[in-house]
Amino acid sequence: MLNHALPRRLPDISGSGGLLLALAVALGLASASLFSGLPASPAVHGEVLTTLRLPRLAATLIAGAALGLAGALLQAMTRNRLAAPSVLGVTSGAQIGLLLSLLLPAALRPASIVPVFAGGLLAALLTFAVAGGWRASPLRLILAGTATTLLLSALTALLLIINEQHIAGLALWGAGSLFQNGWDGVVRVLPWAVLAGWVALRQARALTVLALGDEAAASLGLRVDALRRSTLAVATLLSAVAVTLAGPVAFIGLIAPNLVRLAGGAHPGRLLPGSAVAGALLMLLADVLVRQTPLTGGLPLSVATALIGTALLLWLIRGQPRLSPPTAGAPVAAVRHRRWPLWPLALAVPLVIYAGVTQGSLPLPAGAWTDWWQGASGTGTFLVELRLPRVLAALSAGALLALSGLLLQQVVRNPLAGPEMMGVTQGAGLAALSVALVWPAAPAAAGWLASFAGASAVLAAVLWLNRRSDYEPVKLALSGIAFAGLLAALATLVVVAAKVQAAQALVWLAGSSYGRGRALLPALLPWLLLGLPALWLTRLLGLLMLGDEQAAAIGVPVARLRVGALALSALAAAVAVAAVGPVGFVGLAAPHLATLLVGPRPGARLAATLLCGGVLCGLADVLGRTLLAPLEIPLGLMTAALGAPYLLCLLAYQGRSRA
Repeated sequence: MLNHALPRRLPDISGSGGLLLALAVALGLASASLFSGLPASPAVHGEVLTTLRLPRLAATLIAGAALGLAGALLQAMTRNRLAAPSVLGVTSGAQIGLLLSLLLPAALRPASIVPVFAGGLLAALLTFAVAGGWRASPLRLILAGTATTLLLSALTALLLIINEQHIAGLALWGAGSLFQNGWDGVVRVLPWAVLAGWVALRQARALTVLALGDEAAASLGLRVDALRRSTLAVATLLSAVAVTLAGPVAFIGLIAPNLVRLAGGAHPGRLLPGSAVAGALLMLLADVLVRQTPLTGGLPLSVATALIGTALLLWLIRGQPRLSPPTAGAPVAAVRHRRWPLWPLALAVPLVIYAGVTQGSLPLPAGAWTDWWQGASGTGTFLVELRLPRVLAALSAGALLALSGLLLQQVVRNPLAGPEMMGVTQGAGLAALSVALVWPAAPAAAGWLASFAGASAVLAAVLWLNRRSDYEPVKLALSGIAFAGLLAALATLVVVAAKVQAAQALVWLAGSSYGRGRALLPALLPWLLLGLPALWLTRLLGLLMLGDEQAAAIGVPVARLRVGALALSALAAAVAVAAVGPVGFVGLAAPHLATLLVGPRPGARLAATLLCGGVLCGLADVLGRTLLAPLEIPLGLMTAALGAPYLLCLLAYQGRSRA
């Protein structure tokens, strides 16, 4: 029955003549780069061409086509234009699978692509399970994929830090690289790429029927769940091929299928092969940019794809119709609140301070607190002086990040509007890092001002791009992800250009409270008073839930209120980043946890948010320097390791409650 309902032949394999023309132009550019700068000696000329240049071109085409095809499959199976390997956590899972396999003895290592495929598949299954299954809304899918990606990225960075001597070179590979030393890598993955591509094209007809809806497809004899499982496996295998050849590259799997749709190739028969062509085109352009940039050490591939992909993604977002229903902006509000009292959270603050001072690689001697209070010298006083400012800095920075996230979520009515999701912390971190590298002797105020300028600029850009869509949650989240990816790539570029040690840069970019002394506290602690104007703002921001017109009718200055709240949010995030670096996840998770504990009451929610952010950051600082002592885990990695499982559990709990 199914065969009679399907078209007897697939449409054009390219999806668009324009894509083929663009691919031909890109191949011309790549060919020009392929033969440029070769040695004059014919023997060396041929060796370089056949050993380095041609394998790299083949890897570029295969990896780009695999990512484009994987994105098209994921979007077709979920009927969601936002699905992509990097969005659903597949890329991060594949990366950590490869890293774990490299830690095994050589005799026990499986075939190179097997652990990569297994890691990507497990990550994808986790994302779908948490989001609520195949039919999850775009907003829930992005939120679950983001939490999965943050968790796996933290584990990846932790592996790189712990095993720096064994797999330190993979820190650079983590930024993406198409370098090939011979044909071994291409030959090893080529059969898997051909197999996955063949199966994907065979599924085009079935995906055409699936586009009619699950019930209609099932009535035509299609086994819907079996098709989705096989499609997910094929998409993950294609992603594993790309990660093995080029590293964890983002943007291409998301952008390529949407470009094909704009070219008139929405039919799966055209979407799948057209996406492969578009992915190869984008990867070729990125590789040409990498090789033509006059930068010592080369331009990281992730930076090139971010430069190309961010502009295309923002353009695509602006041209898309509404991506989520009007009620999709507050998935956390459906949770039943028990309204716990605030005193357990307040009690947790001194407990974290006590643990932060007493715990560490060296035990605190008896009487250390008394010696410190009396000003006596000794080991105990030294440890208190070293640890107390650090844990206080972590507590303060966490509270400020949580305040920033709360204000952002209230202004744009979007649960994804944390400072790390909007690119605010990345903008502040990039600005502060640039000032520190360009002007090493700069006063602390210069770094703080640069951090505020970077945070404000990114926040203004994201909001300006989404002003016409009324700050729709999914579009706002995608715009923030695009800017966050671009700024993170630019931070990598700054590190490479400045020749900073990779390990130190990795720690700072992840956020760290290491070395924060007493001199920082007088400049940081007074900023906690930002909570006072925030209390007044949060009460008024609650009235915006009535709608802008009704809020204005009762005397609320809507425009000035939004501007003031956004400026305060950017200032709080900038101060925190200048103090401890671009720590992630606190601004996203703390407001949700506070709402879950005390409910939506403005005053209680604000106080609980500050306490949750501070406790989360302080606890992460304590655990980061005690779990693997004397080795320290950066603060940002620990906040992701603590916050991501919480958000995953919360999403899963909501899915069960709604069901």
